[in-house]
Amino acid sequence: MIKTTQRALSTIWWLGKGTATLMGVAIMLALTVGLASTALAAVPGDPFKLGRLNSMDQITRLVGSASDAMLRIDNDGSGTALDLRVEPGEAPMTVDSDKKVADLNADKLDGKTADDFVSEDKTYTEVEVELGTGGGAEVQLFADCDSGDRILGGGASAPSTGDLLQVSEPTGQGWKVDAVDNGAQSSVAAKAICADFPPLRP
Repeated sequence: MIKTTQRALSTIWWLGKGTATLMGVAIMLALTVGLASTALAAVPGDPFKLGRLNSMDQITRLVGSASDAMLRIDNDGSGTALDLRVEPGEAPMTVDSDKKVADLNADKLDGKTADDFVSEDKTYTEVEVELGTGGGAEVQLFADCDSGDRILGGGASAPSTGDLLQVSEPTGQGWKVDAVDNGAQSSVAAKAICADFPPLRP
């Protein structure tokens, strides 16, 4: 009877010890998984985690009064130093200054590329002049840009008293002028201002 009781108590002790061990493991797993889950999700006040996803729905501010840049990103690899992603139609960044930034190039300006803009040093002027015969003779002139270049503007002149300027307009590759020479052998001129595209003029 005594041995039976001892065996029963021993079995109960073994089961209790096993149960306690199992519960301990379960508690340790719960704590470990819980801590790991917390580590993956950033919360306000957490340090910025490099090389990991920092998910946040609040703005992160870096405020100071340094005399140099507050933040520098230096990528020694082949990729860019900064990658900004936004939803379609949203601006990738905002600034509070209209000061020109040196070496900051833009691919487009108001939807236009660099090919749509021409600097003054890449323009030239073509002028055609004809001496009319007077007496109401009709004069037609064309001042044409080089093939492949673009007409930017132009004008006409019929300076003699009584001359009649009928047409002054861009046409095709240049500028067209129609005039009536009512003077005595008056000079009529057409001028075209052209954008120079490759091959450039010497």
